[in-house]
Amino acid sequence: MQYSAILLGAGRGTRYKGAKQDVLFHDKPLWRYAYETALDIVGESRIIAVGKDIPGGETRTGSVLKGLEALPTDTERVVIVEAARPMVRKEQILQLLTDTHPSTSFVRPLVNTIIYRDGRYINREELYDLLTPQAFDYKLLLEAYGSGKFSDMTDETRVMFEFHGIKPHFIETGSNLFKVTYPGDLDIIESIYRTQVKGNADINE
Repeated sequence: MQYSAILLGAGRGTRYKGAKQDVLFHDKPLWRYAYETALDIVGESRIIAVGKDIPGGETRTGSVLKGLEALPTDTERVVIVEAARPMVRKEQILQLLTDTHPSTSFVRPLVNTIIYRDGRYINREELYDLLTPQAFDYKLLLEAYGSGKFSDMTDETRVMFEFHGIKPHFIETGSNLFKVTYPGDLDIIESIYRTQVKGNADINE
């Protein structure tokens, strides 16, 4: 199986009020964390950093399509990681890549009460918080995006479902996939970072 990876790092950071992917975190740009984790698995020739190696699109959809088109054509399965989720672990990426379902996503159970703006409540036990990274059959995802039917999607599992009718396979995972959205979120990433660094030190002792 030929694995490849796309890093999404071309966002404007509207809510962060700046390019969060370029913020220095422990003397390294934030985007390098997820990038280097994926790089260790797929190798330099099979990873594209959108926004760094190639320009990003006008939307996430455009950026993903550009990344797909820039990957080696013999790619069979692709994992999509985000610069905004820097604490993804190597074993999580491997878990996605080695899964045999054509559309696989990490999820977390909801912990907050969810309510419509008109006051109606939703049973959170029936819902998941959909996370990235996600992994896909490369040719099927490229076919869906290449159709031109999608312009501004926030999630690739929805693209696979709407174009191919393929429902995603869900894998419940840990809290380390927290997404940096606002400047204060770096404090949460710092906490996750310290926990993971300590965990690695314990393993190596």
